[in-house]
Amino acid sequence: MQVSIYRDETLIGTAILEHLDPPMGVAFGPFSPGDQYDRDQHANTVEGDYIDDRGQSLSVHADQHGRLNTASIAIQDWADPELGKELTVWFQDGGNFAALFSTHDDYRVT
Repeated sequence: MQVSIYRDETLIGTAILEHLDPPMGVAFGPFSPGDQYDRDQHANTVEGDYIDDRGQSLSVHADQHGRLNTASIAIQDWADPELGKELTVWFQDGGNFAALFSTHDDYRVT
C-alpha cells in the first residue's frame, strides 16, 4: 500500500507498506523522503541510534482511505543507501488494520 506522510499539513515523504506483523497491528516498508523531510526533525532513529519519539506530529494518509488511524509512527534513517530509510506504522485498532490488509500475502487470521 502506497502512503503519504505528513507533518501537520506538510508532505514530508511517501512509503510503501509492504511488510506486515498482523498480531502486532504493524505495517512497514521503505520510506522515500520528500523535499520537506528533515531527519533531525522527523526521524526517530538515525544511524541505528534512537533519538526521540518524533512520530506524534506525523500522520499517514492513503489515497483510497484518507488519514489512517494510527497509534504510532516511526522513521528509521540510515545514510547507507543499502540500509536506506524505513517507515513503521502501528495501527490503533485491529479492525482498521484488518480492513486495510486482509488481502495482503503477509496477513494471516490466527
